Amino acid sequence: MSQRTAWQLTGYLLLDAADRYRVDTVGLYLTRSGVLTSWPVDDFLALLGACRRDLTKLRDVFAELLSGCRGQADARYFGTDEGTERVRQLLERLAPVAGPGCCPVCTQALPDSSRRPRKFCTTWCRDREKVLRRRGLLPGGPTPLLPAPRKQRLELPDDAEIVSLTARLPR
Repeated sequence: MSQRTAWQLTGYLLLDAADRYRVDTVGLYLTRSGVLTSWPVDDFLALLGACRRDLTKLRDVFAELLSGCRGQADARYFGTDEGTERVRQLLERLAPVAGPGCCPVCTQALPDSSRRPRKFCTTWCRDREKVLRRRGLLPGGPTPLLPAPRKQRLELPDDAEIVSLTARLPR
């Protein structure tokens, strides 16, 4: 599954802020192979790195993020200093907080060690910590970069006609 698809499924999950549809499973139907792939919501969020997060809290923050949006919000709202600062504050509220005795990456309790105290629960978390800190997604790292606003649409004259929407890729 591509990252874009994963974020799209997450958006659908978070847009049900009132839990009207009581989504408990997220999945994809792969039409070419006739295979349905699905995950329980908690497992899906854990795969995305949002483990130990309450779905209701995620939905509330997502709804708050979208509350100021109207129409082409990313072009007008997120390009402003006010919008960028608001998004940063929401991301800080969502940042995982690992208590004492917990792995700073996945926030799960650290296993007991007879030799020396462990800082991470697994080698995967130890390696992942470097990447997350470098991207600003853990405390002590740089400020995370926000995506740039989308480019404005091309304004065509009234007599213009679109012939093809096929992307031309360099060979």
